[in-house]
Amino acid sequence: MNKTLLQIYIIIFIICCLFLLVNFKSLIKKINIFWGIKYLLMFIAILMMTYSIYKNNYYINTYILPLLVFLNIGILLLIDINANIIPNTIHIISIISIIYLLVIFNYKDFKMNNGILVNPNYKWIYLHIVVLILWYISSNNSIIIQKTKIRNILLILYPLLFPLNEFFIHRVYSLLITFFIYL
Repeated sequence: MNKTLLQIYIIIFIICCLFLLVNFKSLIKKINIFWGIKYLLMFIAILMMTYSIYKNNYYINTYILPLLVFLNIGILLLIDINANIIPNTIHIISIISIIYLLVIFNYKDFKMNNGILVNPNYKWIYLHIVVLILWYISSNNSIIIQKTKIRNILLILYPLLFPLNEFFIHRVYSLLITFFIYL
């Protein structure tokens, strides 16, 4: 893991925490409850990942981080249900694919050591990327506006610039950057 990049991630994390504290009331007013849960899960994942990078904790590495990956993907189903729209065919395929990802999810494939996947499931990670891209592309504008779709797709692809066993380190911090832009 590149130490300079990690320091940049930590600085962005600290700045985001400060902005979150300052803008908490206005942020709560402008987000949907399920997006709020997704942001909360994401923020907890960032905290846990940051801790995991510096301190090796068995429970965080083995159970908590994999659970947060699972929940972060599963919340997309609740966001869709809450949107109360009739999805297009591609979006129905992405919803079925999300359910498939959740069904085949094996927490043992996501055991980490200092934030790095010990035994990464490459097939699941690539499928996850394709499914998320499909979900963002096919989402109705009431769920995600057009310019946000493009940004999110680029941030889904960003972790692929690094070794795949570091995928979730870069994915979590790319989500933080998205959240920071949203603030």
